[in-house]
This record gives sequence, structure tokens and C-alpha cells, in this order.
Amino acid sequence: MFKLRKVFICSVLMSMPFNYALAAETISLTGSSLNVESLLKLKDSDNKVSLTNDAENNIKNSYALLMDSARKGTPVYGLTVGVGKNKDTPVFSKDGSLTSEGRHLSETFNRNMLYTHSAASGDPIAPDVVRMAMVIRLNQIATGHVGVQPDVARIYKEFINNNIIPVVPEDGSVGLSDILLAAHIGAAMMGDWDVYYNGQRMSAEKAMKLTNIKPLVPFGKDSLSILSNNALATAQVVNSLEDAKKLIQFSPRLISASLEGVNGNISPLLPHTLAARPMPNVQKVGKDILDNLEGGYLFQKDDNRPLQDALSFRGAHWPIAHAISQVEALEQLIEIQINSSDDNPTVYPNAKNVDYSDSSQVNQYFTKGDVSGAINSSANFDTIQLASQTEAFINAMAQLGKYYSNRQIKLIDPYFTGLPRALVDPDDKNGQAFYTLQNGFTALFVEIAHAANPVSFYGIANQGGIEDNFSNFFQAGKNLQKVVDGVATIYGFELMQVAQAMDLQKKVNKRKLSIKNQQLLKQLRESVPYYSKDRIFTPDVEKTRDFIMMF
Repeated sequence: MFKLRKVFICSVLMSMPFNYALAAETISLTGSSLNVESLLKLKDSDNKVSLTNDAENNIKNSYALLMDSARKGTPVYGLTVGVGKNKDTPVFSKDGSLTSEGRHLSETFNRNMLYTHSAASGDPIAPDVVRMAMVIRLNQIATGHVGVQPDVARIYKEFINNNIIPVVPEDGSVGLSDILLAAHIGAAMMGDWDVYYNGQRMSAEKAMKLTNIKPLVPFGKDSLSILSNNALATAQVVNSLEDAKKLIQFSPRLISASLEGVNGNISPLLPHTLAARPMPNVQKVGKDILDNLEGGYLFQKDDNRPLQDALSFRGAHWPIAHAISQVEALEQLIEIQINSSDDNPTVYPNAKNVDYSDSSQVNQYFTKGDVSGAINSSANFDTIQLASQTEAFINAMAQLGKYYSNRQIKLIDPYFTGLPRALVDPDDKNGQAFYTLQNGFTALFVEIAHAANPVSFYGIANQGGIEDNFSNFFQAGKNLQKVVDGVATIYGFELMQVAQAMDLQKKVNKRKLSIKNQQLLKQLRESVPYYSKDRIFTPDVEKTRDFIMMF
């Protein structure tokens, strides 16, 4: 997320009424209805979560099915006989009851699993991303397909609602579950790692004592379920979506301002033009741009106006339409992911063997009891669809950066604008204005292009050759944030120049801007004045970028 500059934030806050306050919300988790909008709300530490009665029953029934299946001999990783080096030590007695020694073995195995898997490196993941990840995981537990003790759900909820955020290093995920990263959340839940509480890093043990939270004693399948999931990678992508969607929403405004800045031709945007090739979202984008130009001079005939503009202007609507399609597809996958279990093994309360009832291989996974269902191995943690779609969206955002960078090369050229070279004010005889600004957005575009390279193909087979596939979903999320940040700053560079061009169209050519572009220019000039003479640009780049993100 962007760190808005203090001056800009203060000016926004001072404009609010003295009694202004955002009401805190409690969002109920059902296991099936969490969406991106609610997740983003839960980045705010004032907002809380609760579990519906049905969700709590799902959690209880899932755990009951797990235990009942284990008692009846269904192999359950980390719970039945095969527990680490104690593979020959029974966890359950002959009558199916859990032995005290067996419980101790399982608890020791679970604790050590979280210890040995806490092996990530790098800087801590942003606390609000970790907070969203815990919400995602709690909601997935509420589906009833995970099989943890209800106490695990309890501590997720208490951490979220008390804003206790485990410190999670960012490097170490290959994308088919964030195992080495998420283990730190479990370690913190036991009180054996660090967290952020009230803005300070401290031991989890201290934070839990301050909030009267009882540490978790993981058992059965608890630790595996805490560490083997993709909630952190998913939260990382969701975190980027908020800013990406702001940029996509602002894009038609910036295009319309650019067109008025260069006396552009609107013919490529006309309804009949776009109807000849009605690709998804393109007609809507074209209409948005034209609506922003209503009342302006581009609708008046001008014999000096070029018959057609450079492609970065003439086709500016296409990458916006593409970005809309890609973000919609990504959000659809994310909402499936956050309302589903990606566990292995997976617990299926109430499942029945209908399709393969004559198969002894299949029948072994099913059990009947107080809670009937099935438990079996799965590869539901595979995130190749999510990673690939994230990369498709990264490419779409990078395309915006390319188009918007190419336009800026034209903005300082009198051949394309009919304005003074480098958008220098005519009264500033020795001014240099925007001529060397191009290095700034060109450098950003290089970084964006590098971050847009796919990462989902790479990896090294490990775990004795068992884990021989990768998606690098978490890395894709990091790349998306890098691209979104870079595109936002490129937009800031363009808006600085476009605003100057619009002012010069008024001053030099006496042209009337559209109503919406007049409003846009007036609002921007409250924080970024007109360039009547040369000055340091860096503060203006930051202010203009922040203006776009708050628009």
C-alpha cells in the first residue's frame, strides 16, 4: 500500500468534521461468503470478526469427524500411529480411546512441526497483510473441511480482534502452501515467537498475557493446518488489488486529460468505432473517456487537429479494458479460494461415496458415526490457477505503465502538442520544465517490465522429490505490488505534465477544457501549483501520485 505523505493526510483529516469517525464493524464469517471488500475492511484494526453459529458447528463437526475416523483406524497424518520417529507407538488404545501418552506424542509432534517449519527469511510481511491472512484462514476453517480443534479457531479470532499480528518473514514460499512463512503464525499462537501489538514488536507470550489470551496447545492436525495453506499469498494479492483498482478507475480520467493536453482526436473512442470490434469492457471505457471530455474543445472541429494520434493516445482505451477483464477474473478466483479449504488431508463432513461405492480403495476414506464423512489426501493447495491469473493481471497493469510512459514522451514534443517545447511557460524564457523528467518514469517502467516476468515456472524439486511442482504464488503477489506501485508513480508523472499541458492550452491557445477536466485541474492545483518557473520536482511527483490514489 502507498504511504501517503503526512502533509497530504493532515490536509484531508483537517477538512473532515470534528465529530467524524468511521464506525467499527464486526464482520461475521460463515466459511462461504467472505469477499475482497470485507477483507480490505479488516485491514483496519478497529474492525472485528465473529463466527456464525453454523460456522462454529462446522468447525466442531469437522474435528469430531477427524477424531472419530482416527479412532477407527483411518490414517491421519500427524495423529494416528505414524507420528514422526514414534511411528510404532500407538496413539489410540485398542478400544479406540485416546491414550495420555498418545496425546503427549501428538502435542510434541505438532509443536516441533511449527518449530522446524519456522524457517523463512527476509523482512517482515506488512502487518495488515498478515491480519488479512489470518481472517482468510479462519474463514477457511469455518468451511468444515479443515479438522482442527475449535481452540485453533478461538485463537485466530482472538489474535485478529485484539490486533495481535505475528511477525512473518516474507521469503520462503514456493507457492503451493506458504509453509515456512505461516508456521510463524502457529509459533506465535503457542507463545514462542514475536508479534506486533499496539504498534510494538514484542514476544507473543507478553502480548497474550496483556490481553488474557490462553496460548494454543496444538494437537492432531492443528499444526499442519496452520502452516499448510495459501492464506498469506492470497492476502498479499488482495492487498495489491485495492490500489490497482483505484488506478484502473482513474485511468479514463487521465486519458481524457491527456487528450485535451495534446489536442487529441476522439474518433477512435466514438460508439460506432468501438462497436465494430466489441471486445470486453472497451465500449464502457470509451464512453467513460468521452463523458469526461463533455463540454470541452475536442468536440469542436479543428482543421489543425491531427487526423490520428500516436498509438499510445489512439489506443489508450484498450489496456484499460484489458485490465478490467483481468482484475475481474482474478477476484473471481480469489473469492473461491478464501471460501474453500486448500488442506491436505482434507476433511469432508457428510460426504457419501455415491459414484464409486463398489471400490474398496475409495470406501476406505469414508466413515460412519455421530458425524459421517470422509478424510483423504488431496492436492487442493495447488495455486497454479491463482498464480497464473495474478501474472496475467500483472501483465495487464504493466501494459498500462507502458502506454502511459509512451504518451509522456510525446507530451514534451511540440510536434505532438502544438505547445512550447517541454511544456515551458512562455514567460519563462530560460525554463527547462519537464525535459529531463523522462528518466524518472523510464526507470520505473524498466522495473515494472522486469517484475512482469512470469515466476510460476520455476523451482527445484525437494522433500525427497515429493514436492516437485511450484506456482510461486506468494512471489507473484510481491511482483504485483511492485508493478502497481510503479504504475501509480508513472501516472503521477503523467498527470503533472498533462496538467501543465491543459493550463498551456488555455493560456497559449485559448481553448476551453471539459467540465470534468477543469474540476480535475482545479483540485490538483490546490497541492501542486502551475509551473510558471522551474522548481524541484520530487515533492510534486509524490503529491501527484497521492492525489491520484485519494481521488
